[in-house]
Amino acid sequence: MTSATVPELPRDRLTARVMAHALVEQMQVSPMPEVLGRLAEQARSAGWPEVRVMLLHGQLIARCLQNSGARAIRQSADAMLNAAQAGGDEILIGLALASRALFIDDLGEDVGGLLAQAVAMIDDTLEFADDALGLRALEVPVVYVECGQAFHRLGLWEIEEEMYVRAAAALTAPLPPVARSVPSFTRRALVINRLESALALSSAMIEVGLRDPAARVAATSIRPTPSERADLPAMWAVEALALERFLDVVAGRTDLAGGPGHVPADLYDQLAPSTWPGYRACLLLAAAIACHDAGDVPSAARLAGRAAGFLDDTKPSLTSLALCLAAQDCRDRTALRYARHVADQRWQSRLAVLGAMRSRLAAARVLRQGERLTRQANVDALTGLANRHAETALLARFRRRAPQERLGVVVVDVDHFKQVNDTYGHLVGDEVLRAVGTLLQAATRPGDLAIRRGGDEMVLLIDLPPGDDVPVLADGIVRAVALHHWEDLAPGLRVGVSAGQAVGPARDVDRLIEDADRNLYRAKDAGRGRAVAAAG
Repeated sequence: MTSATVPELPRDRLTARVMAHALVEQMQVSPMPEVLGRLAEQARSAGWPEVRVMLLHGQLIARCLQNSGARAIRQSADAMLNAAQAGGDEILIGLALASRALFIDDLGEDVGGLLAQAVAMIDDTLEFADDALGLRALEVPVVYVECGQAFHRLGLWEIEEEMYVRAAAALTAPLPPVARSVPSFTRRALVINRLESALALSSAMIEVGLRDPAARVAATSIRPTPSERADLPAMWAVEALALERFLDVVAGRTDLAGGPGHVPADLYDQLAPSTWPGYRACLLLAAAIACHDAGDVPSAARLAGRAAGFLDDTKPSLTSLALCLAAQDCRDRTALRYARHVADQRWQSRLAVLGAMRSRLAAARVLRQGERLTRQANVDALTGLANRHAETALLARFRRRAPQERLGVVVVDVDHFKQVNDTYGHLVGDEVLRAVGTLLQAATRPGDLAIRRGGDEMVLLIDLPPGDDVPVLADGIVRAVALHHWEDLAPGLRVGVSAGQAVGPARDVDRLIEDADRNLYRAKDAGRGRAVAAAG
């Protein structure tokens, strides 16, 4: 695929979703943001928000890899978040928030707050999710890995590893056959990310003299299993060996070939094509640490100086350790004391940020619990629409409106819903109600309210300020349901709705609901799959 040849999204929604994940992986190697942008527009036209969000995620990654500039990267991040919020799936909103924290340098925002919100949202969504079709497992590991990478960027490696534990657990969830290839890239990335997280934390610990704790981190780090190692791309497998060599030395393994100061020449040469020279630096630093542990400070300083030449700000704790060990042979003890003082202060500052971040995560979870209780009182658990309790409170307010204020009411019923349940089962029936609720929600504006009154009956209350034209939404809702890709849920599935609309003074809301109900039954009597509207 080239930027000039843009493929079409598959007609099947789940297959398109799988394709979006595959393209995100491909963007890591061949960034083509313009291709992802055009495909995202196709997904928008098809009404597939989850596909669109993943394609925009790939576009954001591609623009970052191409160094497209702060403005283009921010535009991609904004588009991704807007699409996720429009779709309403909190898993994807969490991914968009984590991506902003990871990829945007000029946020002017509270990065810790973004991450706390994302983690609390995903944890809470998973705990109370009803995922009958098993599709949430597609994106959940990706979100946790994205959060982990963002915590790595902040130097909060302990929380990074906690995110990877969650990601690994999420990767065990079952998936439909067509989607079982999706988690493979996340599994491979997780292998490298966990090694790099342990490397970063142990490096920072050695720099401030916490040699024994660093050894424990390295010794308990998660290493790839034989099957995971075999699944890695060839260069990734070589890079993993370099990371493991570093961790083995830090852990105090004494059975490594060559002894202190030895740099495995074959592995060093194999790393020449790597996109990051820091993997070679890992081998040099491992040898430097072994020399330093053995009391050979000059050799340690020499090897660390070589390592520093390969390093930049990509892994700052590794760079700091290299410079620290290279400086150990310096005769100016005051300079060494100053360097140790600065390192200790930086470590203490990191621990303060780590504690504050843990507090923020706890606070965000408590906030989510409060929001959940509010949702449970006012939101229908199946569809996410308002429930009868919320409707009752709103109707009381409408009855107190001024005479000139107007209200539109649309009442919707799913045609032959019992037949859907009998033919396809109640799990598919529930998904049908969710989809209809989503389509109804898409027709709302700020100030409007979509309600599930019970069963397959839903209501839309449209607030009409004085002077506004009366929108006839019932026809559009019927068409949107008819055009929806129902076969994505079950082969041969077709779903239609009937709708009735009424418009009049808001204070007469009870009468308007009755009028809309009568119009609904007129639509059913006329053959279903249609709308009847009457102006008032």
